[in-house]
Formats: sequence, C-alpha cells, structure tokens
Amino acid sequence: MNKKGTILVADDDSAVLDTTSTLLELFGFDVVQARNGLETISKYKEHKPGLVFLDVKMPKLDGYRTFFEIEKEFPDAKIIFMTAHADYSEWQKAKSKNALELIEKPYSAEKLKELAKKFYAKK
Repeated sequence: MNKKGTILVADDDSAVLDTTSTLLELFGFDVVQARNGLETISKYKEHKPGLVFLDVKMPKLDGYRTFFEIEKEFPDAKIIFMTAHADYSEWQKAKSKNALELIEKPYSAEKLKELAKKFYAKK
C-alpha cells in the first residue's frame, strides 16, 4: 500500500499515543510520535508532517503553547487538538490562528479516520 503522508501524534499518555498512531498507520499514514510539547516542536521541524494530532495537556509545554510556537514559524501548519478536558477560551485563541479542530477523548477510530482524510488533503 502506498503511504498517504506523515502525521505527527503528540500525547504524554502512552496508551492514547500508541492507539492513535496504530490506527493512523492502519489508515495508510506514516506516523511520528512525540510525548511533550518541546519534542513536538522538534519533530515538527524535522519531519514537517502534513497534519498534527496534538494533546492539550502535556509536560514541558502544553498543547496550546506548542501550537503557537509551531504556528509562528509554520503558519500553514495543520493541527487538530485532542483533549479530555476542553478549555474553550484557549481553543478560541488557537482557532483564530488556524487550528483546525478540537476533539474530545475518547474518540472513535471512525472520527480519527474522518479527520485525517478531511484535513490531510486540505490546503
């Protein structure tokens, strides 16, 4: 099967990170993993993925601060936030800077596939 492209998955919860990554690989994507905000920025710069699934609450740099750091250098970065506890005020700030979506955990495999297909190809 030809790969569809690279997606970066960032989450400090190993179960979420591994499950999300495995599903995206089954959907045909190459996956790069990160476990904290600083690692996410580094991996983004190294791999320049077509899409990022980014946890909101992570060590070293939370998801929103990570997003704003990436967005400064890569304003066209495509980022979907994942959270178990939504903070809609921070989400509104990120959305105003082109964040794509906020999904609440747990999410279904179907939802993950739908978002990956919808936003990976989006220009």
